[in-house]
Amino acid sequence: MALRAALCCVLALKATAEGPAGVADDIFAAVRRDDAAAIERLYNADKSILDKTGPGGQSPTMHGVLQGKAKAVATLIKLGADLTVPEKDGYTPMHGAGFQGRAKVAKLLAAAGVDVNDVHTDGYAPIHRACWGTQQRHAETVEAMLALGATLADKAACRAAADGSNAWTAGVVTAHFAQADL
Repeated sequence: MALRAALCCVLALKATAEGPAGVADDIFAAVRRDDAAAIERLYNADKSILDKTGPGGQSPTMHGVLQGKAKAVATLIKLGADLTVPEKDGYTPMHGAGFQGRAKVAKLLAAAGVDVNDVHTDGYAPIHRACWGTQQRHAETVEAMLALGATLADKAACRAAADGSNAWTAGVVTAHFAQADL
């Protein structure tokens, strides 16, 4: 009877650590909740989860980047996640930060050594993806990326996108080009 009770306790503890779907699935839920403590607990239960592919062909880091979960991304960085792991189409986390307009996350990635000028096989850098966004957060990300050293080698791509879809980004890009032309 004591053995049975001990076995039940072990199984209950394992279920608590892993959750109903298992560690690899729960890491994505913890990232969505921006729950640093849960991420650390899950990592301690299975260190291989940091760079596992999950929903949408994304690593936990890319998942957090796209959702703007800065605490989760900071925790994954601290735990040693590979920040070069691309999602299924080859976009790396800095491109995800640009695409979704995640300035705070872009700053975290840059502080961890991620290249803000990384060019994807399509010829565009993360700043271009931020320029194409339609919300104010995209303009904030363009501004942050410029402050982090992003270059606009293809000025026309960013200016045209900003002029047509996002007045905030248009203002940031216009001010940047005015200063660059001085």
